[in-house]
Amino acid sequence: MNNVFQRALGPNAVRIIGAGLLMVVACGPAQRDGNGPGAATQPAKTLSIGLQAEPAVLVWDLAQTNVKSGGAHLTFNMLHNYLVVEDNDRGFRAQIAVEKPSVENGSWRVNPDGSMDVTWRIRPNVRWHDGTPFTTDDLAFSFNVYKDPDVPTNIARLIAPFESVTAVDANTLVAHWSRTFVDADQAVGLVPLPRHLLEPAYQADKGNFVNSPRLSTEFVGLGPYRIHRWESGSHLELTPFEGYFMGRPPLSSVIVRFIGDANTITANVLAGTVDVVPPLGLDIDSTTEVKRRWEGTGNQAISQLRGGFRVLELQHRPEYARPANGLPSYPIRQALYHAIDRVSLAEAMSNGVSPVADSWFPPSDPLRSEVEPWIPQFPFDPNRASTLLAQAGWTRGGEGELTRPPIGERFDVQLTARGARDAKEQHIVADNWKAIGTHVDLYNIPPALQNDREHVSTLPGAWLATLQIEHLTTDRFHSRSITSAATRWTGNNRGGYSNPRVDFLLDQLTSTIPQRERLALYRELLTEQMGDLPLMMLYWEGDILLVARGVKGVRGGGNSTWNFFEWDRE
Repeated sequence: MNNVFQRALGPNAVRIIGAGLLMVVACGPAQRDGNGPGAATQPAKTLSIGLQAEPAVLVWDLAQTNVKSGGAHLTFNMLHNYLVVEDNDRGFRAQIAVEKPSVENGSWRVNPDGSMDVTWRIRPNVRWHDGTPFTTDDLAFSFNVYKDPDVPTNIARLIAPFESVTAVDANTLVAHWSRTFVDADQAVGLVPLPRHLLEPAYQADKGNFVNSPRLSTEFVGLGPYRIHRWESGSHLELTPFEGYFMGRPPLSSVIVRFIGDANTITANVLAGTVDVVPPLGLDIDSTTEVKRRWEGTGNQAISQLRGGFRVLELQHRPEYARPANGLPSYPIRQALYHAIDRVSLAEAMSNGVSPVADSWFPPSDPLRSEVEPWIPQFPFDPNRASTLLAQAGWTRGGEGELTRPPIGERFDVQLTARGARDAKEQHIVADNWKAIGTHVDLYNIPPALQNDREHVSTLPGAWLATLQIEHLTTDRFHSRSITSAATRWTGNNRGGYSNPRVDFLLDQLTSTIPQRERLALYRELLTEQMGDLPLMMLYWEGDILLVARGVKGVRGGGNSTWNFFEWDRE
């Protein structure tokens, strides 16, 4: 089968492709593709991309579902562009803006009252796919849509302090924020919408605006390719946009295929009809098997981090925790954390792809070397775990189980999962804890209760979850986000963690812009927050990208299509 695969593809290997996307490449003989001068003398370059989910809406900020599920979000950069775009290293760089705003270049000004003015300058030659010039009027319209309470969005909380915009001229816009917001240079609330096409639908029915075909099957964007045909449930066909501000993109056509079944994807890879398989939705065992079968073929299986990490969230409130003298006690949290063999856990769950996590700074982060000495370490050490438990009053009885005299209370801890996906991980952690004498009750949240906020917030022990980097530097573990009956169980701090110093540092991070000052805050937050164990970091979520030969310009990361204009094939 691999021989068939090699014959079907070109001689060179692609580098990587990002999460949620698989790529099918078919290159025909030289032929006329009808796109621009000289096209008749150039070979047609067709790139076929397979997604495991079909996007419901192409503008992420208006999506009401998980846009990254199955990689559906990766279509956006094929069809559209941002003022600034998140690249494969979680940095942001100018795209249709002339430059990224900054305090240093004078385009980002913090006023004495704490408000801000951010000046955006856009390139003068940017056009919509229908040829209409893109101007700051489009950005002003976009801002009004995202701020309108009658339009459902997923960024309302983020842009609450985003107060107004002023179009100085066709290419200059000033955004006014009522208070300091450190991510204002990421153009939150300014994803471009074509005013000349969308304003009638917006004015006619704001509540139903997100369902306009102009935001899906009839989308007109600013990106390198535009929609030629969209067959719902099957595929999306794109053609190059001749008026793209960076020049004509290199591919003759792009076919985005919606393939929901992971086994079908794997079979197509091994059959040689799929060139690149990114991770979202394809399990690690399948990709590892393909990697094994690809050895010696010239194809590549490349490991990368997805951007999230697996954790154990913990119940910190004695009124809900069982035992009450358990997880709410720091020595107990420390003991249970020392008892987890995270190296073996990561190996078992990812076949060696995922590294152990100790903070929100992954091994590849550019700042890792500058903060590493401030990251508390809790290595696997069962003896240390037993010592801490004994100091806290928990001793092992004749049958080896932890009890607390004089009443003989048994150390029962609940370990919660959400479905079969977590079962293997749940059992590994449980075995680690049982080895030091705890009695572990395994619990799987029933589907009917998984969205029950009160149920999840009052779980008595620890529960497996996936978090993102920003969850530890925003309000996920801030005391103001603690869920309770008084707030109808809304909020992100489900375990009730509270630390005044952590609150202060998190608040400082939201209002501190200079990078050197932020670095000092990161260091202190790492020591205070990670040292206090509001949760137990387990390992980074890693994936294997399966990459065949003949595709060029593809880079990795969660937003792998950010440079889609550069994608090419031989």
